[in-house]
Amino acid sequence: MQSERRRTTSLLLALPLLGVFRGAKAADAIADAIAGPAAGFMADPRAVGLSVGVIRAGTASTRHYGRPLPDDRTLYPIASLTKTFTGTLLAQAHVDGRLALDDDIRRHLDGDYPNLAFEGQPIRIHHLVNHVSGLPRLLPDMPDGPADIPYPQRLRTFVAGLTRADFYAGLHRVTLTAPPGTRFGYSNAAAQLAGYILERVYGLPFETLVRTRIAVPLGMPDTCITLTAGQRARLATGYEGGAPQPDFPDQMQAAGALKSTLADMLAYARWHLAEQDPAVRLAHQPADRAGDYTAGLNWQIQRPNGRRVLFQDGTLPGYASMLVLYPDNGMAIVVLSNEIDAGTTGRLRTLVNGIAHALDGEAPSVP
Repeated sequence: MQSERRRTTSLLLALPLLGVFRGAKAADAIADAIAGPAAGFMADPRAVGLSVGVIRAGTASTRHYGRPLPDDRTLYPIASLTKTFTGTLLAQAHVDGRLALDDDIRRHLDGDYPNLAFEGQPIRIHHLVNHVSGLPRLLPDMPDGPADIPYPQRLRTFVAGLTRADFYAGLHRVTLTAPPGTRFGYSNAAAQLAGYILERVYGLPFETLVRTRIAVPLGMPDTCITLTAGQRARLATGYEGGAPQPDFPDQMQAAGALKSTLADMLAYARWHLAEQDPAVRLAHQPADRAGDYTAGLNWQIQRPNGRRVLFQDGTLPGYASMLVLYPDNGMAIVVLSNEIDAGTTGRLRTLVNGIAHALDGEAPSVP
């Protein structure tokens, strides 16, 4: 009897160790899958720094490259990855009954905007997060500038001078040329407007909504717009053309003003990957366009061979990022870089696809 008890006790003690061993092997496999594609990315002479995080079958692993070497708590502006937070907050507002995704946006605006409909067809909430609203890229439109001033510098100066009053004045001047929902046209202004609508229906600033409804519940202490002194010390310097870039202004708000870390973004990716939250599931539902390529609430969606890949990338002067979910493969990839050039986003796609295919030969590619 005592011998049997000893065998039972030994087995029970061994089970946690077996789990640790399997977890370590899974993390090693992820690290091996990251190594080759990351080396290829960093081999480009323009590359500066790179942080890569992967979740595969519940196991997460991170790797960092560059000089100075980033880590899990290095902060990066995540640019248009912010739009996925905006889409998720809109989904929460729909679930909460604060708005409906099919609402005419004018229900949630102060003032009269007869111009925000085309032949009786209005812009609806979901149009704002799928780039089919008909709104321009920026509001107000950015004028052409001197050719001798680089575009990133002109953009930074223009955005820094914008106010909310400027935005709404520009919104009054918009002229739609087609029914909303029928033409793709990339629009930061639409995502900004979605953020303003969220502020109106909840009575709270966008940054507060991100913090209280997403970041705090998920344990994401470094996902924010306004940095503390301690966070600023951990912010990666962005580079373009080999030159360090000044901070980009925060006026882009819900369209691209969030900063985050690899640790935080992996928590966010894990939440989205699970698809247990009703708002997350709603955000992943195709809302506009059909076929193999569709769009959820600020998620681009491909479904080759019936397997989904949801993705979003983001760029600002000095930075590029990408977040990719493979819900049917139990996998997510986050990549953050503090360098931007004409080829960075293409190299990030090559990096992500290389990692995904090394871990799962059936994982769909990001186009």
